[in-house]
Amino acid sequence: MKFSYNGISTSGEARSGSISAVDHDAAIAKLQQKGIYITDIRESVSKQGKAQPSVGLWDEISAFLPIKNSQKIFFFRQFALMLRSGLSVSEGLDILRGIQRGGMRRIIDDMNDHISAGRSFSQAMEKHEGVFTPLALHMIRSAEASGELEPALVRIADFMERQAEIKSQLISTMTYPAVVLLMTVGVFVFLMTTVIPKFAAFFEKTGRIPPAEMLQMIGISSFIHQYWWLIIVVLTVISISIYLVYKHPKGRLWIDFILLKTPLIGSMISATAMSQITWGLTSMLQSGISVVQSLQIISSLISNKVIARDISQAADDILCGDDMGKSFRKPYIEGLIQEMTLVGERTGNMVQVMEDAGGFYEERVRSITKALAGAMEPISILLIGGVVGYVYYGFFKSMFAVSG
Repeated sequence: MKFSYNGISTSGEARSGSISAVDHDAAIAKLQQKGIYITDIRESVSKQGKAQPSVGLWDEISAFLPIKNSQKIFFFRQFALMLRSGLSVSEGLDILRGIQRGGMRRIIDDMNDHISAGRSFSQAMEKHEGVFTPLALHMIRSAEASGELEPALVRIADFMERQAEIKSQLISTMTYPAVVLLMTVGVFVFLMTTVIPKFAAFFEKTGRIPPAEMLQMIGISSFIHQYWWLIIVVLTVISISIYLVYKHPKGRLWIDFILLKTPLIGSMISATAMSQITWGLTSMLQSGISVVQSLQIISSLISNKVIARDISQAADDILCGDDMGKSFRKPYIEGLIQEMTLVGERTGNMVQVMEDAGGFYEERVRSITKALAGAMEPISILLIGGVVGYVYYGFFKSMFAVSG
């Protein structure tokens, strides 16, 4: 609950504002602790006790939209700054509420209400497990127990920024070939549905037999015109089948295994997963989370289920009494991670070793991304050039056949 108040400070100055508390008496007690003597206090009519930016139509709509990763990163980083400045958790959330928009503002309101009711920050966050990752929740819970909430918030923001950067690199790398592929399909369909039928009609009028290449294209064009609905049905069935297979645990493992074995793409997936493992272990071990629990959380974050299964098995092996170096001897955990883990155990400096390995894999992801982008460009050119070239070859051969 929020209360608006008027009062006088110990120095005799007039004070007014709003405060969050469980009830009326708790609000008065809080203000008295701050050295403010109350002259008037009442429950706020709305949650906007303080002057807040006006809520427009877009703010109302955005409250129902998914919360962006950038909003979460901003929330953790700015909240860490508030705590570093000496503000309480509730005061920091009050300020952040005025900065954030949409669904994030609604979540901050809800968390502040739970904190005012006597719950901890981690308990308030648990009410929004769909928004905050298990890694963030465990790190916050551990940080509250150790009294190091502000460094944990910074580590969470750093980890999320690294993951966002890797994701952005992957998207930018795959955008170009995806666009080229769509253009290739578009050009091919356009030629088959508009240009080739005119050539077919021309040859039919002249009574001449077109070259073999043109006959092939005329056959493809006729098939598209007559059975376009069948093509759509087949593509839909294939898409749904792949989706259903991917949703099934065994099917997901099978598809992820194939992706791991694909040149360049497999290297990218592996390097990305190794980066998540190393940076995840670095962040969580610094926050005081056990190795087993850290690995279990990391396995839930890795998208490739083949690698995630190896990480989960490594956590089970440690629980059974194996050391970390031995438990990491798995087929899809890269050799460098295995060796670095042994070094970390021997030196007793696992956090620093994992941080160094994380930096290496972060750079490796960048280099593989560049290599993948470099390989995709000529492949894309050959693809679209091959389709267009084949069609034009058929055109020119047909023209020579007509003129001859």
